Amino acid sequence: MTTTPDREPTLTDVVEQIIALRSDLGQSRQELNDKLEQSRQELNDKLEQSRQELNDKLEQSRQELNDKLEQSRQELKSEVERWDERFFQFQRDNLTTARTIIITAGSVVILSPVLQALAPAIQTVVSRLVGIDVAQ
Repeated sequence: MTTTPDREPTLTDVVEQIIALRSDLGQSRQELNDKLEQSRQELNDKLEQSRQELNDKLEQSRQELNDKLEQSRQELKSEVERWDERFFQFQRDNLTTARTIIITAGSVVILSPVLQALAPAIQTVVSRLVGIDVAQ
């Protein structure tokens, strides 16, 4: 604008100033829009990167948790198998003990009268053997 202090601005001067201001305003608005778009894009990029990093960490944590869970399942399965084997071995031992007790009790019941009847004969035989051994 070409105004000198000794004269008043003309309508043309005012229009030129308005046009210049409008042009400056449009340019400033475009620069601001460009900066906003650039900032928005940078923010979107950072957000996408952060989202991807978070997803990666979550996936890694999920995988680690799944691995630990599978390991715990395997350990539990192994422990259950060991306890099952202990239980069944205990049952076999108890069955063997019960059979032994039953056989022993049956033998005592069955052989007791026989041994009582044979006791004097056995005593005589043993006495003779001891007597023979002593005499020699």
